[in-house]
Amino acid sequence: MQQFRTQLFGGGFPGNFLQQLYYCFLLRLQFVQPDWFKQYISVKPEHHTCQVEGATIAYQHWKNPGKPALLFVHGHAAHAHWWDFIAPAFIPDYDVVAIDNSGSGESDHRAEYSAALFARELVACMNTAHLNAPILVGHSFGGTMTRIAAHLYPEQLDSIVIVDSALPSKKSSREPLPVPKVKSRYYESIEQGKRRFRLRPPQPCNNKFIMDYLAGHSLKKTPAGFKFKLDGAVFAKMALTEDFPAAADMVRDIQIPVGFIYGEKSRFFPPAVAEGLALIIDSTLIRAIPDAYHHVFLDQPLNFIDALKDLLPQLGR
Repeated sequence: MQQFRTQLFGGGFPGNFLQQLYYCFLLRLQFVQPDWFKQYISVKPEHHTCQVEGATIAYQHWKNPGKPALLFVHGHAAHAHWWDFIAPAFIPDYDVVAIDNSGSGESDHRAEYSAALFARELVACMNTAHLNAPILVGHSFGGTMTRIAAHLYPEQLDSIVIVDSALPSKKSSREPLPVPKVKSRYYESIEQGKRRFRLRPPQPCNNKFIMDYLAGHSLKKTPAGFKFKLDGAVFAKMALTEDFPAAADMVRDIQIPVGFIYGEKSRFFPPAVAEGLALIIDSTLIRAIPDAYHHVFLDQPLNFIDALKDLLPQLGR
């Protein structure tokens, strides 16, 4: 790269023009998909739906009948395509599904959401896809829904893996959030919309090719232009009447094996909090991913795959 820069600036072209050209080249280079990524996203799943209490729930299925089942659950403001470059790594050994929970991706929006309802969506997806006692892998908000599903339906699951999802020791006491006043925004092109894509919660992510891929799958074309698929009012529409144990107590009492993966740079797991995980979860089933923030498998996708492959066999009942 340095040799290229020297040759470029050593020519007879105006310096400012060449400098702009060089940095434009570096910028575009960040969006080039590496071979491993292109290989995984080229493995296309089947697309299916199921009906859950008045809503159509979409899911992707990388079928491998007869193998143990693995169900990936996305976080808030995400969707099933977040697993497109993760799930194929597990196809040789697992029958793999990734769900779009209601309010996200290709699934319907609802007038009201609840944690128990999200858990029922997971069970309905499992049943429709004919997954026998799957392992659930849930990230962030999806990790919360995963542990609630394990709390409510342990007999239908083999085990769970929670990925960088906070486990507070006290029950939530938040008030209902106001419904956002901003109406859906429309963009003239998908490229314009992709520039508005942001991670929630925010964090740096050096893998721009992953961000670009996810942004493209987060938008849909409508007669008015491109818009984001997400129901931006999910949290405001969440029913707060359900009475569940505090997260730490819930996980401690779950009747099936629980694994945990977190990013060493995650805002939710500074060293003091990370050390306390062993008081809740078997320390042999905890994996820390170096140089990863909250969105662990966006920061270190291959290390995440390795960690999950190492962890899964240890969860078997």
